[in-house]
Amino acid sequence: MSRKNLTDPTSRVEEKKQKTAVGYIRVSTPEQAANELSLATQEEQLRARCERDNLKLLHVYREEGESGKTTRRTAFEAMIARVMDGSRSVDYVVVYSLSRGFRNSLDQELCVQTIRKHGTGLLSVVESFSHDASGKIIRQFIGIVNEYQSAEISRNTIRTMDENANRGYSNGGIIPFGYKSVDAELIGKKQKKRLAIEPAEAEIVRKCYELARKGDGASGPLGTKKIAMWLNAKGFRSRAGNQFGTGTVHEILTRSAYTGTREYNPIDPETGQRKTGKNLITYDVPEIIDQQTFSDVQALMVSRAPAIRGPRLDSGPSLLGGLIRCDCNPSHALTTATGTSRTGTTYTYYKCIQSTKQGRHRAGDAVCCNRRVPRPTADKLVTEALVDRLLTPERVTAILSGILQRQTERQASANNRMIELARDAAEAEARLNRLYKAIEDGVIDTSEPTLKGRIDSLRESRDRTKEALDYARRSAAVPATIDPAAIEEFTRLARDRLLNGETAARKAYLGAVVDAVIVGEGVIRIVGSNDNLTAAVGGKPKPKKVRNSVQEWCPWPGSNQHSLRNSILSRARLPIPPQGHRGPKPRSGADHSVQLRPVNRREGAIPHF
Repeated sequence: MSRKNLTDPTSRVEEKKQKTAVGYIRVSTPEQAANELSLATQEEQLRARCERDNLKLLHVYREEGESGKTTRRTAFEAMIARVMDGSRSVDYVVVYSLSRGFRNSLDQELCVQTIRKHGTGLLSVVESFSHDASGKIIRQFIGIVNEYQSAEISRNTIRTMDENANRGYSNGGIIPFGYKSVDAELIGKKQKKRLAIEPAEAEIVRKCYELARKGDGASGPLGTKKIAMWLNAKGFRSRAGNQFGTGTVHEILTRSAYTGTREYNPIDPETGQRKTGKNLITYDVPEIIDQQTFSDVQALMVSRAPAIRGPRLDSGPSLLGGLIRCDCNPSHALTTATGTSRTGTTYTYYKCIQSTKQGRHRAGDAVCCNRRVPRPTADKLVTEALVDRLLTPERVTAILSGILQRQTERQASANNRMIELARDAAEAEARLNRLYKAIEDGVIDTSEPTLKGRIDSLRESRDRTKEALDYARRSAAVPATIDPAAIEEFTRLARDRLLNGETAARKAYLGAVVDAVIVGEGVIRIVGSNDNLTAAVGGKPKPKKVRNSVQEWCPWPGSNQHSLRNSILSRARLPIPPQGHRGPKPRSGADHSVQLRPVNRREGAIPHF
């Protein structure tokens, strides 16, 4: 006789737990995101599906203006992180359609496998597929169709844009400096655009090429840095209202579109190589610079380009690599070297490159004694000096206050230029009005053949001056302010990275505020520009690719042999040691000396100061 179950069967029935879900909605373009109709419709459909299936919707992740070809999307990654947090609190990921979540079939299947390992399934509002083998095939087929449709849309869009460029129309994007976008013609419901000359900016472009070829009348041809300095001193400003830098000037001097022919999309996105032959599309734009002038400037720039600093200095294991130099000559960098003591201990140190080649040598009036600097000692002294003397909120605030004062003084030159332009515009208007008055009074015969040309010339002069004045007013610099919170955050982060970060991060922060570390007899001198702190505290993003040969180009006499960093060092003054060494001149800004502790030579196998 079997034993009866005397327990009440109803007591073992547990209340069914309500399942949970997170939603994901996406649109591909910023225009669709601004409209918000598509996102609102998707979210409404998601909530209706969850209510119908008795799912508790925890959160809806919104992706505005992002492509589905890759899973590198902020909201998408946040959703996947929620699913994979280990709590297994999400039962389903709900999308309006698979195309909203994925435009790549491989990414789709990898994502499905990943979330299933955490007990989460994938649901689509408009597409129905089961979670068995047949449903898998249907889902994969839909993913392949979505990927094909995405590729077709991309191909058709590229073909349309290529044809648009072939006809001479602008496809949008960043308008080159010197041009503006104007309406061309209406084709169907699409307003086509062309590039036209922006008079005020074109004046700056022509002036840059003139300075690069002939100079300003008081000197020979100028390089990018001198041109930028000349433009800033005369009150010219960029389209965004900022002062000109070497990078912007270099772009102007190397942009071939100014000769009347612009290349459209010259780099193949698949191969990363430059297009050639029939694959390269060019179209005509208004000419600002003639071809001969452009070619002459390119030849001058190539002939004066300095040597590029090797990447090994940035990727090497030494903290001060590329920054530390010997005081015997600003061009003599200290290289890393090693040595082994009698006990087998390995020591690392910095050594003058020229001493490695010549041993004891003379550079001018200074004598280099084959000096070696223990690398740990130099690294520690430099970082501690920066932390204690420079990276404090009070010191950074004082430096930035001086910089802002100089910026205010430089803005005065721009204000003077606006006053001159306003005076010229008023004078041109008055001359034109006097001419009209003379015609009305009968003083000038209207049948005079040169009258029309004279009127057109005065009108053009008046309009050009007014446009230049409007441009100068639009590009006037906005008064800068000092944010104590930003300074406090910068100093805290910089101190932490310099002391506790990895070598690569520490080198990045050193390079942000230090131009050079110069080693003398018993003294290490840290040289830097106050402008470096302005950029670092401001948090401006750096470009992915840095033109080393442009950023530090100083093409005036005596500076083409070395980079700007070397020219900076040539102006940095070192303390005169007892042997009579002569160092470079001082540099205004952050300049610190660190005394090295005398060390008994018998303490180790590595020579010390």
